[in-house]
Amino acid sequence: MNNQEERLDAWYDGSAICLIAVGAQGDPLDLGDDEVRALIAKLQHCLAESEAAATGD
Repeated sequence: MNNQEERLDAWYDGSAICLIAVGAQGDPLDLGDDEVRALIAKLQHCLAESEAAATGD
């Protein structure tokens, strides 16, 4: 994604996994293969953080 107005991110905030995907004009984001792989990796990391926090309770 090279448009500065597009935002794609995922994170674990301590209680939930959050995901934001905003296109420049409100349209769906068109992601390339590498962008999808990066998003999946980020989501897997967030899931691991969430699961680790759940087992630590």
